Amino acid sequence: MSAKSFLTGVIIGGIAAGVTTLLSTPMSGKEARKTIRDNSQTILTDIRELQVNIIDIKDSITTATVEGKAIISSFIEDLKLTLNDWKLEIKPHQEQLQIELKELESTVNELESSLK
Repeated sequence: MSAKSFLTGVIIGGIAAGVTTLLSTPMSGKEARKTIRDNSQTILTDIRELQVNIIDIKDSITTATVEGKAIISSFIEDLKLTLNDWKLEIKPHQEQLQIELKELESTVNELESSLK
């Protein structure tokens, strides 16, 4: 659906709704015009407030995005540093475990050869 046909439909629908309301209202013409005038001012005020709220939400989203990027970048850097520290801490233990595994393997080989 194109925007032009949608807009045309909205305008025609609005006109039809307005005419139907005016023709079927139980109020007099003066009362109906006063009610429409009062309601239109209320609706315009609500629309202005909505515009301000939408702008505030957009600004909040922009701020949250910028702050989120900074926090995620900081978290990633901290994680990298932590992983590097962990690797350095575990390295001596890893080397010691490899030495002990080699000793166990040689002991098992000696036991196997002595049993044959």
